[in-house]
Amino acid sequence: MKIMDTLEEMRIHLPEGACVPTLVALGDMLDYIDGPIERASFTELFGARVHLIECPDDLAVVRPVDEGEGTSRSLLESASGWFDVAEWIDDGCFARFVTIDNANGGPQYLVPNCVADLAVSVGLSVQLTAARVG
Repeated sequence: MKIMDTLEEMRIHLPEGACVPTLVALGDMLDYIDGPIERASFTELFGARVHLIECPDDLAVVRPVDEGEGTSRSLLESASGWFDVAEWIDDGCFARFVTIDNANGGPQYLVPNCVADLAVSVGLSVQLTAARVG
């Protein structure tokens, strides 16, 4: 798993299309960014970093905030519709999961298709979240 704290780091490891949602969020926060947008710290702005999931075992860290039942299983264990954001980005090349767990936001997880194809919980979680949030 790769963990990134700036747009500059994301662009080293990811195609531009996978960076777009983060770039949009950063664009909305320009008043809070000192210096180049590419070097703004996600930890300072969003309260957490971006995680690139590189293998199915990495899905163990991808957890929804609250499943309503008081339990939080990872995507390695099962699908969940309790993410704040669960969507396909970069023309469906990546699944993006965001959990809002602090005042600034929370962690973002990017799952490439090569991993999503090995774990049905990824696509199912995107569908379940979309159905829940309408």
